[in-house]
Amino acid sequence: MNIQNRQLVSIILPNYNHADYLTSRLESIYNQSYQNFEVILLDDCSTDSSLSILSTYKDHPKTSHFIVNKINSGSPFKQWQKGLSLAKGQFIWIAESDDYCDLNFLESQLQHIQQRSLDVVVAETKVVNKDSITGRTEHPIFKQKDELKISLDYFLYCPILNVSSIIFKKTLIKDAFRYTNYRLIGDRVFYFEAFHNKKIALNPLTQSYFRKEGESVSTLNSKGLNYLIKYYREHQRFAEEAYKANKIDVKLYRSYVQRFFNRVNNRLRKTEKLNLKYLLMRLKYYKDIKK
Repeated sequence: MNIQNRQLVSIILPNYNHADYLTSRLESIYNQSYQNFEVILLDDCSTDSSLSILSTYKDHPKTSHFIVNKINSGSPFKQWQKGLSLAKGQFIWIAESDDYCDLNFLESQLQHIQQRSLDVVVAETKVVNKDSITGRTEHPIFKQKDELKISLDYFLYCPILNVSSIIFKKTLIKDAFRYTNYRLIGDRVFYFEAFHNKKIALNPLTQSYFRKEGESVSTLNSKGLNYLIKYYREHQRFAEEAYKANKIDVKLYRSYVQRFFNRVNNRLRKTEKLNLKYLLMRLKYYKDIKK
């Protein structure tokens, strides 16, 4: 079967302490029905048994790189960048180490890209908790329809909630470089930089399984004051950079900043709102929205 003339896919697996899930993830990668791929294995100084599991694939003919950080980078997005810099394929799949997928994932995704002339394709995404499927991930980008161009209409939202579900053209990464400066929202920044105004569609013919064990690390309700302040500051900086680069107008900038200030403000207790760090954040917010 001719799929994009059998073009190479670079699969980037960034891992940190996901030994419990690595075996199923690796099996779902190396046993794909489409076999023209390279795998870039990256470990960010794991302290569990990840290395012993990853090492079994070190000499696999599909493994092009096996890199272990001696010091934790503190950011999954720096690992993304490392993998992207090494990738030789025409297509990219960032396969998070705690997720897994159907064995026809690559084949189906590439067929979808070819048949619909896409830049980005997103697989049907199911939520997994304790090895049971508990629901379906509703990616905000597809609330209205299953094929479109990513426009500024979606700036207020993170368009895709699970990077493991995506295959995209490597050529898109040429405009993505600021995302590594963000520790909390680098995925959102990456999508904006790389995917803006590109053609994207949902593929219902294969599944990506998005693991959420217990309370998601992205659930703001479980976070303290320091995390929430960092979260707001990253969002404000992202919007400011987009505004200064003339990618969004002042109205959208204000809407964005207000949205994320309120998201943080509504989760803080009264006592936390008396903290000096919060008061300084609030003063900066009032200054920000007067642009």
